[in-house]
Amino acid sequence: IYLLGYQVMTAFIFILIYYLGKPVFVSFGVTDRNRFFTALALGLIFETIVFSITGTTGYKLIGS
Repeated sequence: IYLLGYQVMTAFIFILIYYLGKPVFVSFGVTDRNRFFTALALGLIFETIVFSITGTTGYKLIGS
């Protein structure tokens, strides 16, 4: 359960980018499949940045 918060953060960023970014992606003609992988990648990058700044990760690889 301790790791759930970290997974939720990535999922939250994914949902924000995937659904709220839809008009931007559509205007550029990006397919749903590419939008999915872009949102996933940006969510993981955001998670990595946040946890590298805070000195801990959900996967116990840095600090903690």
